[in-house]
Amino acid sequence: MNFCKKVITLISMVIVAFAFSSCGDKAVTPVQTATPQETITKVLENLKQVKSMKSIITTQSNMTAEGSSSEVSTQTEVTAVYSPLNMKIESKSSLPSSNDIVTYVDEVDGMATTYMEYAGQWMKQSLEPDIVLESLKMYDTKQNLVSFLENAVDWQETDGDDTLGVFQGVLPAGILAEVVEDTKALQMTGMAGLTEEYYEGVNDTTITVTINKQTLLPNSCTVDLSNTLETLMNNVSSTFGGGTEGNEPIKTIVNEYTLTVDCNDINETKKVEIPKETLDNAIDFERQIENASISEIPQGENGEELAVE
Repeated sequence: MNFCKKVITLISMVIVAFAFSSCGDKAVTPVQTATPQETITKVLENLKQVKSMKSIITTQSNMTAEGSSSEVSTQTEVTAVYSPLNMKIESKSSLPSSNDIVTYVDEVDGMATTYMEYAGQWMKQSLEPDIVLESLKMYDTKQNLVSFLENAVDWQETDGDDTLGVFQGVLPAGILAEVVEDTKALQMTGMAGLTEEYYEGVNDTTITVTINKQTLLPNSCTVDLSNTLETLMNNVSSTFGGGTEGNEPIKTIVNEYTLTVDCNDINETKKVEIPKETLDNAIDFERQIENASISEIPQGENGEELAVE
């Protein structure tokens, strides 16, 4: 009987000890929840390490000027491998008269060759990869997303579930000139390369990003540039559009201008093979310019260059 009591007592002590141990574990390992800014900071760190990605850039515009309205959307599919640089850029517009535009980039031995079609003829030009990326800046979605996220403030999580989180931030008016010009976000509208004075009067704008909570990488990002574009267009119109009676500047109302980037196949994108027809038929752009310049120089009977007074 005493033996049974001892066994029961020992079991009770083990159960109590286990219970206290469990409570102790919970006390020292609380569930940690990242703030919205901490989440965005981690997304930025991961984004900067991305080696390849596919993206779809969509611009949606709706404008009214002099009683006439226009609504246009463009969609550009970008496939990018960053080292060595390899890209395919295919852009489509909703305008009936527009044609699809395709551009290829391929880096070999430290030089990146760009293939672009002009009036049915493929042209090629080889430059250093950094220079090529700069010339195609509006399609460098990785770096542009970094620029948008780095400059936004006041991040809040507005929606989401266990898989995706929706975060909204603010791009302050004071840095919009720098960000918009850096990302070439308004290049399709012709409002690129403007100095800071034309941004006078712009308002803060919003940026919304959807994040994959498992990978902490962006699924999509939308920037509302409606007010920014309207302000720029009207400031430019006021500067160059006259101002005398009967020649007043045209006022434009931008009902909507949004830029959305949807990302997929991050770090899993494969190199694009440029069609053989493009490779075989592409004319060297630099050589064409050189040949055109040489043909303009007067030559003698034996082919020697003649001096031009």
